[in-house]
Amino acid sequence: MEKWKSKFVYLLVGLILVQIGMGHAPFQNVVKAESIAGETFIAKESTWKYWDQGTYPGDTWRDGAYDDTAWKSGKGALGYNPKNADIKINTTISYGADEDKKYPVSFFRKNFEVKGADKYLRANLALKADDSAVIYVNGKEVKRVRLADGVINFGDYSGQQSSDAAEYEGIKLGAIPLQEGTNTMAVAVFQQQGSSSDVTFDAELTGFVTPDETVGEEDYTPSKVAVTFFGNTQTQKGFTWHTKSDTESVLQYVKAVDSVVPNFAGAQTVIGKSEANDAAIGGFSHQVAAKYLEPGTTYWYRVGDKKRDKWSEPAKFMTQKRDTKAFDFLYVTDSQGSSEEEYSWTDATLNKGFAMYPNAEFILQTGDLVNTSSSPAEWGWLFGTSQNLLSNTTIAAATGNHDAFNNSFRQHFYYNYPANANNLNKGVYYSFDYGPAHFMMLNTNDQDSRALDPVQLAWLREDAKQARADGAKWLVVAFHKGIYTVASHMTDTEIVTLRNQLAPVFDELGIDIVLQGHDHSYFRSQQMDGKTPIATDTIGTVEEDGISRDVDPGGQSYHVINTSGYKFYQPQSESKMRDAGVYPTKYAQPMLQMFAGISFTEDRFTYKAYTYDAKSAQAARNATEATLFDTYGILKTDRAKAVTAEIGALPAKITLKDKVALLAAKAAYDKLDATLQKYVINYASLTSKLADLETLEADKPKPEVTDPNSERPTTEKPVSPEQPVTTETPIETDTSSNPEQAIVTEPLLNQEKIEVKHNAVAADTNVTKLPTTGDTDTLWALVLLGGSFLVLGSAILWRRKLK
Repeated sequence: MEKWKSKFVYLLVGLILVQIGMGHAPFQNVVKAESIAGETFIAKESTWKYWDQGTYPGDTWRDGAYDDTAWKSGKGALGYNPKNADIKINTTISYGADEDKKYPVSFFRKNFEVKGADKYLRANLALKADDSAVIYVNGKEVKRVRLADGVINFGDYSGQQSSDAAEYEGIKLGAIPLQEGTNTMAVAVFQQQGSSSDVTFDAELTGFVTPDETVGEEDYTPSKVAVTFFGNTQTQKGFTWHTKSDTESVLQYVKAVDSVVPNFAGAQTVIGKSEANDAAIGGFSHQVAAKYLEPGTTYWYRVGDKKRDKWSEPAKFMTQKRDTKAFDFLYVTDSQGSSEEEYSWTDATLNKGFAMYPNAEFILQTGDLVNTSSSPAEWGWLFGTSQNLLSNTTIAAATGNHDAFNNSFRQHFYYNYPANANNLNKGVYYSFDYGPAHFMMLNTNDQDSRALDPVQLAWLREDAKQARADGAKWLVVAFHKGIYTVASHMTDTEIVTLRNQLAPVFDELGIDIVLQGHDHSYFRSQQMDGKTPIATDTIGTVEEDGISRDVDPGGQSYHVINTSGYKFYQPQSESKMRDAGVYPTKYAQPMLQMFAGISFTEDRFTYKAYTYDAKSAQAARNATEATLFDTYGILKTDRAKAVTAEIGALPAKITLKDKVALLAAKAAYDKLDATLQKYVINYASLTSKLADLETLEADKPKPEVTDPNSERPTTEKPVSPEQPVTTETPIETDTSSNPEQAIVTEPLLNQEKIEVKHNAVAADTNVTKLPTTGDTDTLWALVLLGGSFLVLGSAILWRRKLK
């Protein structure tokens, strides 16, 4: 019996262990491999029917019953492209007789077979479509890609530009109208405009019998974290991140007192907002603005979901210091890539930039952060390779044409754009102050003609004027589609349109510096007066620390820093540059990644451009050196002119009463550095007047010294007790609250002393009216402390008595 009981116990334990194992085994939710991988209905590089005649084949072209026997056939990818081999065009189609007025739409159809149509709960599409597309399954629209809502005009261009479609973009279609047996997919691919260079199309369609991926804990973990400027750079920051599933949008931050990662238990908490991304990208984006920060302060922070305790890795950000007079930042552009490796080149370039400019306070990026903004993979590569940088510094980015897919820029970077801005799905525009400079980040995607939308143009005018009124010493404009460049896009119709619109406006507003992207080459312009170059022989220069600076050149300096990624464009001929009205001081294509270190002070703009072989550096896993490629600088002599005016306002013939004004002018001059002092053209006049003042002070009558033992003449009027008695003690005038005033320590005239004494007496009488600070006199503090001990002692004695 005991033996049977023992066996029964063993059997019971075994069954329990098996049950537990079944409950936790990795094969608990296994489904057929075919279901997980999906059923491929249409493979990549399949054969498609196509219509490339430049005419509309009729409204039934998308239906399964449509007769397409007159259509041509060809293997995907289909299209035309100057770089056919790179894009892998297998079938070249026609665009018509006029390469400047290519056919606006090409049409494609393919039949495919499905068995058990009801079991397929969702479908995915891998698509190559340059520029825009609309997709139908069995006559029903299932997806638009870079195509506006509303009625589709199949005889017109889309106005939307995509990448070269070198890679497939992944698109989740959800449930599609499949039917048992033969099905039809029909696709219309649109050109952006008649002069567009290429069309590409290919597709892969996959069906799944499982619902959308099961939500796991990792789906709540933040990724793609970015820190941005959001309003006041001294007290505010913006934060964005993404999750696969919708979660809380929470920011926590604490002051950084050392390098040790803090305990966030007592952190400040800010709740933001989330929104669903476009289905092609998937997941959710989160935006939070922190608005009550302290200037010049470093903070630890994390973002995520407080309820689930899912957070990003702790990182740091810093607010701008008050009264910033000088600062550095890094300027890069066009990081777009088609592989993770190519995005790693931008990361290496930026890391080299920060190594050379360790005090750089932000990154300014002028667009095309990714190559295909509808590709979740590319956004993942961009942030994956540079997440440490993007988490621990601030990025001020402009929207590029490759970033313009259906809110993707806005959902990856959170900026304080104007409330009345249009076309937010294509990007945003905004501005911020930093030190003596004001930055305006434009969106050159905001309408199809590429001239800025009137709302944005009106904002630009008002924003620039307000910045000048607020005291900005420098006005900087940054945007993607460079209006003065020398490579492939120099003569594009949209670029010429923007150039004609913006160049005169920039000059009207007194813009100083223009930072651009888009043309993937190096370019620095002559100083431009609107659309006219300023003659170089009319601009003075000064050499400082190996930098040749233009002195008060006026006009605008235009720059393109070349790419930080992989794609390079070659400059056009100088004759074409002249014909286009483009005036470079330096241009080149070094075929290397580039960045610029830029510095601003109240008086100086310093620009240093570097080449960096990031590809080789990454391949060899070592840090190669960056090479200085170009330098430029501007010196503004405004402060020297102000001192010149201050000296000029002094009287021709001075008296002792002019002493304070003379010393103030001398102090203002002394505050200028040696270079600026050379531009005070009337300093000799000041030194002459100071010499005259010294002579006047030497010649003024000395007060008589009376022997204290001698008798006072009986005729002298007694001194009234109320009358202040003057002495020869020097009086120091404190001008710390007014840096333009000199500190005067020399003896003043008797009358001046009397006035100062009266003012001091008056000031003393007002001291008692000031609010108290809350401090307690020492005597009363001792009384209160003694009383406290008496009360405590009495309480103890009383308690013992009760016991």
